[in-house]
Amino acid sequence: MYNRRLLDRQTALLRHLTSEAFIFGGPALEAAVRDPDLRGMNLGQLRLEAEFSYSKRMKRIRDGFSRTAALFGPRFSAVTRGFAAACPPRTYERYPDARAFHEYFMAHWADDPAVPAWTGDVASVEVALAEARTLRPRPAVAVALAACPPPPPALRYRRHPCVLPARCRHDVRPLFDPGHGDGRIEERDTPLAVFAAAGRPPQIVELSPEAFDLLEAAPDWPPSAPEAGNGDGEETALLVAALAAQGLLLVRDGAPGRPHG
Repeated sequence: MYNRRLLDRQTALLRHLTSEAFIFGGPALEAAVRDPDLRGMNLGQLRLEAEFSYSKRMKRIRDGFSRTAALFGPRFSAVTRGFAAACPPRTYERYPDARAFHEYFMAHWADDPAVPAWTGDVASVEVALAEARTLRPRPAVAVALAACPPPPPALRYRRHPCVLPARCRHDVRPLFDPGHGDGRIEERDTPLAVFAAAGRPPQIVELSPEAFDLLEAAPDWPPSAPEAGNGDGEETALLVAALAAQGLLLVRDGAPGRPHG
């Protein structure tokens, strides 16, 4: 049998340690320290722990969004402070926190006029890279293939489970690959995919608009097999074959004697 009062007090303590008042101090701290759950505790040590936890969390954010941070310069501290105040940590896992930061960033800072117009695109690629680093391609493919419904005569296809689409308004690849092009950021519709491949760092590839649309529309196996290459005839069938050959699409063919993969 657990102690309900102790559990409530521990919950309140965690809430304080991740609060803006304890991390940054200020007038809000005066009200927070009057909480009965904090009676008898060393408030100086609690604040030190709150600041340490905040610094550790924000270092992970800066590491994951290093190019975004570079575009903001010293002003990125205001971004992370706002994020910490608006979004207390829900988990100690890196990627869910990175995703929460990206959502906050896109809602509040991506269109800041003081930074380049491509800053939001950079953040979107960086959050895709953060997710890609958590993926294990071989087990992910095995799980995906095992989940495919029994194949009918027509083929089924779905996006490779380690392919993450990221549509950008600018070609930001020079910021991730200094050898790409002449280093300038070009403003144009740029459909990208981040691909986690076994045994090497995540790759960033540009897709045709048609290929991007197909991958984005097929995150999982369809419940029933599409007719004639998803209704678009020979062109779609050729596109499916090309993407499968590049490892960006999983295909399962129901023809007798044909393997899947």
